[in-house]
Amino acid sequence: MKTVKLDVTYMEEARRRELIIRFFWSIPSYIVALVLGLICFIAYGLQFLHILAFRKRNKSLYDWTLKYFKYYASWASYLMLLTEERNPIMPEE
Repeated sequence: MKTVKLDVTYMEEARRRELIIRFFWSIPSYIVALVLGLICFIAYGLQFLHILAFRKRNKSLYDWTLKYFKYYASWASYLMLLTEERNPIMPEE
């Protein structure tokens, strides 16, 4: 089983302009997260049925679920002021 490592450094300096940019940057990112969440929900249900039928996981369905959780984690950490690194609007990979 893999472990998850999160490395976040504390930065005391903050800019007001960056808070406004975060708000407007989060709107299209939120729409993308909703669409990916819907795809992830469907992929999760199909994965469940695939495991029931064939007793093994499907790699492509797993990849869609993983893509959603990576994107959501990067989006949420930026929006909640945990990191200064902007997430891309469209997910990478």
